[in-house]
Formats: sequence, C-alpha cells, structure tokens
Amino acid sequence: MWGDCERLTNPEGPTVKTMTVDDGLYGALEAAADRQGTTVQDLVKEAIVSWLADTAMDDSDHAAVEKARAEAAELGGAEFEAFFDELLGDRN
Repeated sequence: MWGDCERLTNPEGPTVKTMTVDDGLYGALEAAADRQGTTVQDLVKEAIVSWLADTAMDDSDHAAVEKARAEAAELGGAEFEAFFDELLGDRN
C-alpha cells in the first residue's frame, strides 16, 4: 500500500505542515542532513517514505528480515547503525 509513495504526492505541490520537534532531535537532524549534503526537509521526507514502505511489508516479509538479521548476527554481523556508531565513536 505505502510502498509506492510517489502516487501519494500532490500534483499541485507540497502542503506546508507544522510539527513540534525536541531541540536535541532537531539538532541531530540538522547534523545528519549536513553530513549527507541534504536538507532537514528532504531527510524527514525520505525517513517518512522509508517508514511507510517498511510498514507496507507483510508478516512474511518481516519474518524474512528477522531471519536474515539473526543469521547475520550468528556470523558476527552487526546492525548498520550500531556498526557505524561503534566505528565512528559517539560524536554527539
């Protein structure tokens, strides 16, 4: 359902919405956007689209992902975020 988010875009352009974000979270978003050479707006849009696509996965998809994660962990693998946090150290 949400996997095809392009069809959800407004042909007349985006609508401005306002939300409240904790200062620390917004600072982390600004830093991440700067590191990626993008804007906070684009980073948030990408995260929302990704989340919507992820929630579109059915139970068998989630089970396959969890199985792959478990197999990778057994082989000494690490989650992406944890790996890079350890690699780069805590820079916050």
